[in-house]
Parts: sequence; structure tokens; C-alpha cells
Amino acid sequence: STSGAADEARIAARCATVRGWSLALACPPREVGTDAEQTEGRMRLLRSAFAGRPPVLLFDSHASPKRPARELSTEELEQEGFTTLPPMYFAQLQDVHPYRAVIDTLVRGGLLEASPDDPTSKLALLWGKEPPLELLRTLHPFQKVNHFALSWHLGRKDLLWRHVQRFQRRSPKEQGDIMPRGFVLPEDHQAWVSAREQSPEALWIWKPRYLSCGRGIKVLGSSVPPATDRKLAAKVGVVQRYVDKPMLLDGYKFDLRLYVLVSSFNPLKAYLHSEGLVRLATEKYSSSADTLKQRTMHLTN
Repeated sequence: STSGAADEARIAARCATVRGWSLALACPPREVGTDAEQTEGRMRLLRSAFAGRPPVLLFDSHASPKRPARELSTEELEQEGFTTLPPMYFAQLQDVHPYRAVIDTLVRGGLLEASPDDPTSKLALLWGKEPPLELLRTLHPFQKVNHFALSWHLGRKDLLWRHVQRFQRRSPKEQGDIMPRGFVLPEDHQAWVSAREQSPEALWIWKPRYLSCGRGIKVLGSSVPPATDRKLAAKVGVVQRYVDKPMLLDGYKFDLRLYVLVSSFNPLKAYLHSEGLVRLATEKYSSSADTLKQRTMHLTN
């Protein structure tokens, strides 16, 4: 077919740049080249960290190329039974921004980019928003997506708080005390008003339910001006007790961001990255009511 010929031509063009390994997963089998250090555009496999599991793909970057001890050599792959390997395709679906960091990493790792309009059945990886259950039911075991279904229950602040609240009701206090008390507005507005009356010295932080990068965040005292209170009562968001005595670095607020990849929930498999990210505010911290509008003091975004 015309589409099949186009795919073959694209594979051939891609494979013309691949040297040094006959088992590139993005290409048909070919003779081993002489440049053993060439890694661009060919698939590299690692022996699984779990006993009895098949090898996994290795992705690295131009900035920090890796030669892990678990990387399988050509001879080791042949011993494992990998004499020929098919092309592997990925697609970024049309409902997401085309992130070059994602595309470049996958292409560098030997995957071929397919059109979002290509049949789903040919794709090894679908990169998009949270997949609907109807799509997941059509996938084969070898196909992967970049989001779990309903993962927005963790990403949306109002839903996350509802789940934490449910967990707190079912758990001992020492286990459930993982974040400050919160209220989902507008439905919990009156409960928040009562909490402010009971703790007039408390500070509060209001956040939109699904914005990022610090957009829309407000730090408030318990004595909220009536006009502001009416606006918040009509807006969708989450308000929580503000931690007014945070840990500081040389007087500055900071946050520590750790990166965890969860590849499976049942059984649970989570990988903690060896590096994290520290973000610092740019003004020394004060809990004085006069500073509550100073975003660069209270926010680290």
C-alpha cells in the first residue's frame, strides 16, 4: 500500500543514520557498523532490575549520555533470543503541546514518530492527555501511555484534597496528618468562615483548582475584607491553612521537589529519581500581615 511504502521509506531514511549495532529496534536488521560509540537513533536495552522480567528501554540525553552496567551488548541480546527486533513507533496526540524534549528523547532512543492519525494499533507509545477508558480497553499489553486513567484526581487540587480528607477520616491521626486543613470553594465557604472565626490569628492560602506556576494564588489573613470574601465565595478553588512557620534556608522560603515515576499501581512500582530540585523565594520570609501580597516572599514558583 502507499502508506506501507511511505513507512518503509521513512524507516530506511532513519536507518541510514544508524550505525554500530545490528539490533536497532527502530530499523530492520543490518550489518554491525564500525562506530561502536554511536548511540544516536538506535534502541538500547537494559537488563531488568526485576528477576524474570524482560529487558527495558534506555533513554539518555545529549547533555548526559550514559553507559550503564546493565546495558546489554549485541552478544548478550542474541543470548536472550533477540536476533531481530521490529520498528517501534510513538505519537503525540493532537490534544497536547508537542514538547521537543519528549520528541528528541524518544527519537534519540530509536523510536520512530508516527502521525497522530495513524492506527493506534501500530503505536508502542501514545503521548497525550489522560486516556479515556474506552481507549485503554483497545490497547495491547505491549502498548504504553504516559498517563494513568483518571490521574487528574491527583493533579487537580480540589479532587486531591477530597481524597486526602477521605483518607484522614479512615486513618489514625498520626497517619492522616499529611497536609493542612482545607476547604473546597464555593461549596465549603461557610465552613471556612467558621474556621476563620475560631482561629482569628491564622493565615490562609487560596489556590485555583487546576492552574500552575503560582497563577492566581492569594495569601490571606482570617479577617478577609467583605468584597474579597464575596469574590472567593463565588470562585472555584481550594483554601488551606497556611504554614506560617515554615522551614527556611538563610531566612528564605524554599520547596524541595522530588521526582517519582510510578509505572504500575497493581503491583505498585515506583522509581525515585536520584536528583531533585530546590526552589527559593527571593525575599526573606516574614509572616507579618503587611507582607501577604509579596509573592516573591511567600511563593517559590
